[in-house]
Amino acid sequence: MAVSDNAVIIRAYEDTDHAQVRDLFIRINRELAPANMREQFEEYISTAINGELSQLRGVFSETKRNAFWVVETNGQIIGMLGIESRDHASTELRRMYLDRRYRGRGIAQRMLQCAEMRARKLGFSKLILSTAEVQQAAISFYRKSGYTLVKSELADTMSTKTVGGGLTRFHFEKVL
Repeated sequence: MAVSDNAVIIRAYEDTDHAQVRDLFIRINRELAPANMREQFEEYISTAINGELSQLRGVFSETKRNAFWVVETNGQIIGMLGIESRDHASTELRRMYLDRRYRGRGIAQRMLQCAEMRARKLGFSKLILSTAEVQQAAISFYRKSGYTLVKSELADTMSTKTVGGGLTRFHFEKVL
């Protein structure tokens, strides 16, 4: 499924997108890193690149009721996002990133709508997500988009979803 508007296209990830997706992931995570956590963020970036990001098509395989998209304009990937099945009713929004130069233009809203629409089409009734305290704009965005905060937790250990290091993670959900 490709969604296009004003020369911004949301389309399915292809293997040829890997280098641009990797570079976007690195750039955004470095921008998010507080000065006192730069080393931890670098470790997280390396772990993600050598793990999940090196096998996006497998992790987000449609045969598993998953999907992964890139956001492109003028041949450049400016965003990415995916959904990953958690159980029969719930899917999780993953790896939603948008280059800061393109924020404030409604693109993130279109990205989220794309994920919600696909989740409904795949038969999910709930979309869940989590984000860290360093992403205040994302927290506000999800609240404005109808997501309810269901819990927060202190992330002490690194995982595929968090840098760890004592950052607070906020978990949201929305009934579709």
